[in-house]
Amino acid sequence: MLMSKKVLQDLCKQHSLYRTPSLNDKLYCNFKGFSAISDLGEYVNLKALFLEGNLIESLDGLPELKQLKCLYVHQNCVQSLLGLGGKLDILDTLNISNNNLTSLEGLACCPLLSTLLVTHNQLMTAEGLAELVHLPNLHTLDLQNNMITEPDALKVLYQLPTLKCLYLKGNPVVSTMRNYRKMMIVEISTLTYLDDRPVTDTERRTTLAWFKGGAEAEREERKVCREEVEAADLRNFQYMQSIRKEGWRQRRINAGLPQGEQDPALEGMGSDEEYELDVEPAELVAARSRLAAYTGRPGEEESAEVAEARRHRVRNGLQVSEGSWAANSSDTTRETEQIAEDERIYLDSVKSSQAQLDAHHHSPHSPDVSAHALTPDGVDEDEEEDEGSVISLTSSSTGTSRAAATTGSGSSQTAAAEVEQDKQRQQQSAVDAARVSEEDRLLTKCLGGGAVSAECVVVEVLCSSPEVDFEGLD
Repeated sequence: MLMSKKVLQDLCKQHSLYRTPSLNDKLYCNFKGFSAISDLGEYVNLKALFLEGNLIESLDGLPELKQLKCLYVHQNCVQSLLGLGGKLDILDTLNISNNNLTSLEGLACCPLLSTLLVTHNQLMTAEGLAELVHLPNLHTLDLQNNMITEPDALKVLYQLPTLKCLYLKGNPVVSTMRNYRKMMIVEISTLTYLDDRPVTDTERRTTLAWFKGGAEAEREERKVCREEVEAADLRNFQYMQSIRKEGWRQRRINAGLPQGEQDPALEGMGSDEEYELDVEPAELVAARSRLAAYTGRPGEEESAEVAEARRHRVRNGLQVSEGSWAANSSDTTRETEQIAEDERIYLDSVKSSQAQLDAHHHSPHSPDVSAHALTPDGVDEDEEEDEGSVISLTSSSTGTSRAAATTGSGSSQTAAAEVEQDKQRQQQSAVDAARVSEEDRLLTKCLGGGAVSAECVVVEVLCSSPEVDFEGLD
């Protein structure tokens, strides 16, 4: 694929970069199959250029980029670095791994280079690494998986004054060079990381002792290092002890005790006595035991003592019940009081409505109504022939209004039986007094407002009852 201006503009658009080349400080040309570098002259302000994963064989087409600091040309077919000559004055990082380099010639034009990655190439000799001596700022060098075989080739690395991180694994010289790691640490005094692990101060000291006096000197130096570490630990311990004693002295002064360096909590105890913790109050232990008998409150963290008490119950075969937790005790109390108040208002309203209805029926000016209060002796024989209805209005504390209507054609025994049934209903309603439905609350509000007459209340109660037979009513 040819690298042209149009292709570069398309790449800028694809990666949300500027269409004006000079405004871009980075450019992604990776994994596009480019065989050569071209038409990058307008991108004069680039600081990072990504060219990895292509088929580039030479860097000759690279223009002069005075601002470029990072160049990534790994995974290509580059055979020479001569194309860098005088074009990248402030280049800081260069990744040229996975290419076909046999020499690093051409790197001398990048004096500020600090990181160089040249893995998986074909570097073999000291001549191929000679250009590294012209990189005084190089501190990270990765030469893994090359073909370096001679120890003399590593002498070039000894001349790098600022080298800190060096990676040479994968080269034959690592396995053939005797005392490879020790020699590299001795020869490169600035090294802090070599291959797969860091270079510690103890390792450097023991290695230098080995280089000067052999294995015996190394053992002696290692012993000295161990004693120094133990002495440092002791100093730290003594310093912490001095802080504790100073705290004890201050606590003794605050408590009015004589001066000393002993813990005030141990005052008055003999040397052979054991310090006993304060015994927990029996009430606290009992409360914790009761709380452990139930599961924890959801979403809240409980103390370790309660959790341990619950585990102790389980181990002993005791049951742990499912806890029922109220959202808020004050809210629950207010809700209970509101229910009781609604119930009282409802019962008072029903009693008042019943009294008004009775007064209306016994009034001499009231029209003759075939519905009377049902009693065992109160059935009119004339009304038995008329299929009139006798209505008995009963109220339950649950707020469910019930109106029972029976036809006047029944006998007195039937009426007495139904009265007995009504009494049983009232007794059952008293048991269910705590249950109040939403319909009861709505009715309570209507009755308590005083805006509805007693007759309307009775009609509303009758209409809400599924047992009323309206065919016998006038």
